Amino acid sequence: MVRVTVDFGYDLHRISISETTFAKVQAGHPVIVEGQGFPVEGVMEQDAWAFNYGVAGAVRVMTDTGREVFEGKLGDAEVAVHRV
Repeated sequence: MVRVTVDFGYDLHRISISETTFAKVQAGHPVIVEGQGFPVEGVMEQDAWAFNYGVAGAVRVMTDTGREVFEGKLGDAEVAVHRV
C-alpha cells in the first residue's frame, strides 16, 4: 500500500491506495480514488482524490458537497508519499 498525505498548514488528509493504482498514477494516467470521508462541522463528507487530471502529477482532493480541500502536485512540499 501507498499512503498519500496532503498538508496545508492547519489540516492533514490521507488516503491509502494499492501499489497497482499508484503505479497508474506514477505513469501519468488519470485516476480517481474515493477516500474514507471526514467530518466537517459535525457532518461526514465523502472525499475523492483525483490524480493527473489536467496536468501530469496533479493531486486534487474534493468532497461530494463540492468542497475543494486541496489542489497541488505530487512533487510539492505539501504532499508526502509513503509506502506502508
